[in-house]
Amino acid sequence: MQRLNYWLTLASISVLLVTVERFSPTTKIILQPYSFLRLHEVVQMVLIILSTVLIPFMIFLELSQKESTRKGNQGVILSLIFITGVYFYSTGNGVHEVASYIYNSFCDITVIGTGFCGSSFFNDYYFGNILYFFGAYLLTVALILLERNNIPTELDRKNWVILLVNSVVFAFAIFAYSAFDRVLVGLIYSLFITFTILLLLITSNKRYNQLPYTTYALITYALGTTVSLIVRSIH
Repeated sequence: MQRLNYWLTLASISVLLVTVERFSPTTKIILQPYSFLRLHEVVQMVLIILSTVLIPFMIFLELSQKESTRKGNQGVILSLIFITGVYFYSTGNGVHEVASYIYNSFCDITVIGTGFCGSSFFNDYYFGNILYFFGAYLLTVALILLERNNIPTELDRKNWVILLVNSVVFAFAIFAYSAFDRVLVGLIYSLFITFTILLLLITSNKRYNQLPYTTYALITYALGTTVSLIVRSIH
């Protein structure tokens, strides 16, 4: 398996772990003292979300192996964009997880409410998610620009099949956020990042088969977003 596909496969596994864990008994275990969090939030923040940061970093290193990205200020700028993305992605997830626990444990989730509960609702669904998706946007764009400026890389047929399968698996995560969330933050993000990736691909001087990560990202977001729009329109 080509090294890029190795990391994309691990990304698919991490997405599946996010989903499986959310339906596991960890959501019923309240941690002490003071019932500060469920085991679910701790597992998400300490283990699973960490993996979803480390894997893109390994992809970043993989794409950075080309000589064309090692010289000049361009590599520094892309590194700063990537690190900024990691910061907002991680901060947003932390805000979201803590606020989600508070809101779902101590508030009437059928109404938004005011004061403590209103604050928790906003931090859960809006502020935390906006930071999270903004970080994900920067992470993705940094990786795409890095690949775009690299020496072209072409995959054989077997590795393209693996890449396409990973795209479909990750598209389910995009679909889950965009189609069923209570607010439209996830859908707006997926629409915006899809058009950004498409624009970067169209304006590149390389063909799609020379940009495997870009193609992977476009298929992932385009598929997840399209199905989400269909589901949203039906309901």
